[in-house]
Amino acid sequence: MTDSSFISLPTSVPKVEDVIGPDPDASHPHVRFIEISTLSGSASLHGSSGELGNELDTAVLLGLRERADVIVVGSRTVLAEDYGGAQPSKDRPNPAPIAVITNSFNVDVASKFVQEAITPPLVVASDQALADPELADKREALQRAGVELVNSGNGTATEIVQALSARGLNRIVCEGGPGIFGLFIADKMLDQLYLTLDPTLTTDVEKNLVSAKAASSIGISHNSNLQLSLEQVVVDSDSTVFLRYAVPSNP
Repeated sequence: MTDSSFISLPTSVPKVEDVIGPDPDASHPHVRFIEISTLSGSASLHGSSGELGNELDTAVLLGLRERADVIVVGSRTVLAEDYGGAQPSKDRPNPAPIAVITNSFNVDVASKFVQEAITPPLVVASDQALADPELADKREALQRAGVELVNSGNGTATEIVQALSARGLNRIVCEGGPGIFGLFIADKMLDQLYLTLDPTLTTDVEKNLVSAKAASSIGISHNSNLQLSLEQVVVDSDSTVFLRYAVPSNP
């Protein structure tokens, strides 16, 4: 791209709205990824993404959550990042539910993620996992705790989105982790990507942004790729860069 007129430089104070942009049409599924990375390409620092980003990055995350019908995340990310439920705000007193993608049902019913959730979470699993008798105790414990189980068929991203959309949950924000991002990319189930670049170089890439493991586990090719188009660049005063990409519409 040669036109740099869309770039917000540090001479002005960036706003959340500058980064997020307009709201999507709620009448059909719209999937947004939000990711953060060091300049070395690591999605974590000292084992967590919590040490990356700045106040604006946090505000963007919360802003996207406020604009979402559902927040999608993998069970490993819930554990690694010590997730709690989405919190209410003035603009969103009833926050979007968090939908955890897992076929093992390894979600601790005693955790704050379940116990402190204002809106009960969803657990999205394949029909095979939902029918597995060895997992019956875990499923029943989740249901007793108020968690709704959602059938995603074979567990593809397309089926996950369809299952959520059937519940009226069309505006989807996906927070990862790498395997979940890979699963959605493999099925080309993405409309926008919000990528924060933390101005830190590391000698090691602790965690990749994307992994093919989840897609490969259900027999999807791990060689998928998706071409994006840059919509917006915002640079904060501390050199944190916010990139917003879109998947070009089919002609």
